[in-house]
Amino acid sequence: MNLIVDIGNSRMKVAVFSGGEIVERWTFGCREIGRFDEIFSRYAGFDRAILSSTRDENPEPEEMLRCRSGYFLKFANTVPVPLENGYGTPHTLGCDRLAAAVGGVGMLPGRNLMIVDFGSAITCDIVTAEGRYLGGSISPGLGMRFRSLADYTDRLPLLEAEACVGYEEREVPSSTVGAMVSGVAGGIELEIRGRMERYAGEFAGLTTIFTGGDAPLFEKRFKNTIFANHELVLAGLNTILDYNADRKQSL
Repeated sequence: MNLIVDIGNSRMKVAVFSGGEIVERWTFGCREIGRFDEIFSRYAGFDRAILSSTRDENPEPEEMLRCRSGYFLKFANTVPVPLENGYGTPHTLGCDRLAAAVGGVGMLPGRNLMIVDFGSAITCDIVTAEGRYLGGSISPGLGMRFRSLADYTDRLPLLEAEACVGYEEREVPSSTVGAMVSGVAGGIELEIRGRMERYAGEFAGLTTIFTGGDAPLFEKRFKNTIFANHELVLAGLNTILDYNADRKQSL
């Protein structure tokens, strides 16, 4: 079995994979290292483990994983992946973006893909049907946009993502909360639609995949025009782990 650990900006996602499928997964705070005791008590050991982190270095998770797995991989943008990396500045590329690209190719191989990750930031990345990662855009995420409105004004409230649940703009908003949801969530929707339209003219048969914590708030807005996979980064990390472990064994 494989143990996958993805430490993001605000939370840690952990999953156990077997045969390419998730057996069990957890989400907890980035500093809740003690929660690994629960995982290790349920699973005695792992054949392979991978750690990916967008935060400052914390050696404790890495040390634990090295001790508990037969093969350990610390993922960085210099680690080989099963696609061609065409990013102009690969040393600055976020590991989560690259892992999502690998996950997207594994989910829908042989297609031109736009992968939209609704996290702390919103990324829209392009992978060609030939398996070449090109890059894409980064913009503030839902929570970041709401917080900026509250932080840089005197009277606007701080809204949470829940304010967007079930919201559909059928008329001009007539309340402050409605106007903020329209501007933020509606603005994100228009942003994504614009990118889908732009890239569709450049990449034949472009297929869009939504992932990330806030993706469920937008999936229904796009109905049948997108695919959704909330575990795309974890799946990509699992593929990268197997790819590198198998390469090492073949040497």
